[in-house]
Amino acid sequence: MELLEKLIEALIMLIPALGIVAVVYVILTKYFENQQTTHEAEWKQRKSKDYLPIQMQAYERLVLLLERINPERLVFRVNKPGMSARMMQAEMLKVIRDEFDHNLTQQLYISNEAWAAVNKAREETIKVLNMAAERTDKEGSSFEFSTAILETLGSFKKAPTDIAIEIVKAEYRKRLR
Repeated sequence: MELLEKLIEALIMLIPALGIVAVVYVILTKYFENQQTTHEAEWKQRKSKDYLPIQMQAYERLVLLLERINPERLVFRVNKPGMSARMMQAEMLKVIRDEFDHNLTQQLYISNEAWAAVNKAREETIKVLNMAAERTDKEGSSFEFSTAILETLGSFKKAPTDIAIEIVKAEYRKRLR
């Protein structure tokens, strides 16, 4: 009997202790949920404050890249008096490669679709230059090469870089909303 009384007495003391443990558990669970919600809200705020400007800058830099590798602009930027067609082609391809390499990391901040458009514009621009080079005499001048570039580009509805710029701008505007 004495054992049964001690067991009942222990249960009587254990029940309030279990109740206290349950209440503390519920309170701590709610506290940690609130802390997590607060941290997530702070992270979102920090992300929009810190990340969004970097992302917008990436869009700006990619539009600048596309403008700088636009064949029409390249013709005027790269052409120097006395330059041969092949020298000009090599210089233009170098400029495209350097500009692209300089902006490779910007792909971290844009969608895969926008990056694919930038990459395609680069590839298509190189094709335009190579097509124009094929149409130019090997001993030709930079003027002849420039003319062939502009004629080749004229056969397109839009320059490849212009198409990519439209895609990048559209994504930029969508992100601002």
